[in-house]
Amino acid sequence: MKYHRRVDKLLLFVFGPLVFAAALLVIATGIRRAVTRYRSRATPDQLKAAYESYLHRLLNPQPEAVERELGKLLPERLLQLYQDKSAIQCAGFQLEKAGEKRWWSKPWEVYCFEPIDIESLNESPYEEDLGPGFCFATTGRSSWYWIAASDQRAKDSPVIFLDYDGGSSHGETVANSLDEFLNFPRLPLK
Repeated sequence: MKYHRRVDKLLLFVFGPLVFAAALLVIATGIRRAVTRYRSRATPDQLKAAYESYLHRLLNPQPEAVERELGKLLPERLLQLYQDKSAIQCAGFQLEKAGEKRWWSKPWEVYCFEPIDIESLNESPYEEDLGPGFCFATTGRSSWYWIAASDQRAKDSPVIFLDYDGGSSHGETVANSLDEFLNFPRLPLK
């Protein structure tokens, strides 16, 4: 049998074009994502309009509509919170549980409060295990602070952390009541 020099390059001839095509596909996909991301950025006017819409919804809560949709009543303390217009406009802070200043303690980040309306109710997650409730605040990264609704109007309710960002804190009770949660020491976000 006679040996041909081209046999040494057989793998290069067969798989070379495939590797080249795969590299082109990866590059084209990256360029497409960059262009899409650049084009989908909101303009300053769009950002301002979105913020004004959010602020209008936040300052004009609609608890009756949310309670009708849930078929349950929200806690009295949550309704009081939304009557204090300056408190619900606070954004970008973290809370630390009193007495938990250890090196492994985790602060609870609050990006902003959610408006009490049907739109927020429909956009927030629903936990079958927890039952009806309302996500009143968010971390801004697929995580919310949830409070239960009940048949009778309760004075207060525990605050549960819903983490859909893959963290281990999903379903953890942050505070035994909303009042306790709101009275945790506040620090600016890092």
